[in-house]
Amino acid sequence: VIMYLSGGRVVNIISNKGVYNKETYDCFFVDNVKATDGETNIFAENMDLLATENFMEVYNNVILDYPEGNLRADKIDYDFQTKFFKVSMFGNELVKMKVFE
Repeated sequence: VIMYLSGGRVVNIISNKGVYNKETYDCFFVDNVKATDGETNIFAENMDLLATENFMEVYNNVILDYPEGNLRADKIDYDFQTKFFKVSMFGNELVKMKVFE
């Protein structure tokens, strides 16, 4: 899938398997998921891109590499409207990360 976002940003998403809903434009990626905009790379086992909710959910062995650093987590939720993401673990483990501005 190629996503054309505001500001000219282009995101390419590939996976071994996936499901696309023609009516809602929702996409569900499974196995060996990789998403990149050329600077930021996301690797995971699952990614749900919910166009109906303007929301993306990435989960299971998530690795996020970006120019300022990287992180590993069980799950990352991203809201395209607010441009905020939430990083979490499925168990009681803490997420360790540093954020730089």
